[in-house]
Amino acid sequence: MSRRAPAVDQHPPEGGIAYLQLPATDVARSAAFYEAAFGWSADGEHGDFEAPGMIGQWTTDLAPARNAGPVVWVWVDQLYPALRRVEAAGGRVRSRPQPDSGERWLAEIEDPAGNWIGVVAPARTAQAQTLLGVRDVEASSRWYRQLLGLRSDHGGPEYERLLADGVLVLQLHQRNVEHHHGLFTDASGDVGNGVLVWFGEVTDFDGVLQRAADLEATVLRPPHRNPPQGQGNGPGHREIWLKDPDGYTVVVASTDGEAYEV
Repeated sequence: MSRRAPAVDQHPPEGGIAYLQLPATDVARSAAFYEAAFGWSADGEHGDFEAPGMIGQWTTDLAPARNAGPVVWVWVDQLYPALRRVEAAGGRVRSRPQPDSGERWLAEIEDPAGNWIGVVAPARTAQAQTLLGVRDVEASSRWYRQLLGLRSDHGGPEYERLLADGVLVLQLHQRNVEHHHGLFTDASGDVGNGVLVWFGEVTDFDGVLQRAADLEATVLRPPHRNPPQGQGNGPGHREIWLKDPDGYTVVVASTDGEAYEV
């Protein structure tokens, strides 16, 4: 396979990495893997690729580097989804991820050719990841996806993960299935007493109002400004309070400042 120089109009800064060659046993397979796992722009026919800040080529002229030589470390935004993509695309996770100075996670993988590749993900602080016990996981999933445009990241009758902009914001669990948590709800009791399932910073608030009407959702508090008109600008958004299919109180709030008084 030819080894071409980088394009003239893509000069890196002095001292930067100009071009990366990655060994491959099957160029098309490697191209498909890096495209699916890391979003690289790949040309499976010629073996060229573009990654953020980097161009290069897969080559069958070099032997895969399994346990020796330089290691390429690829940055990802979230650890778990990235490792799932690696395995789904034909790679292998070599070992359990390890924290690095509390600032990042490091994981070692193998690509389809057997190259040892590193994955780096940021370490994050605690984030709310609400889990609701529901009667019908799939029906509740459809309700939340239609109302808020969330995306399913799991699916099935027992458990669901729902994402917003790639971030987990809601989990749904069949209330009568123990799984490995054990039962955590009382089917005879009221759900969510004193708890609000709150979705804030929603840009398409008016769209939510229309979709709530389409769902014939029970409205507990109709659309209103928080705080009321004439009482200041913090947080200066609109809200609607609804009941979901299981009776949980759901609050949808527009972007803070969207209802700013001038």
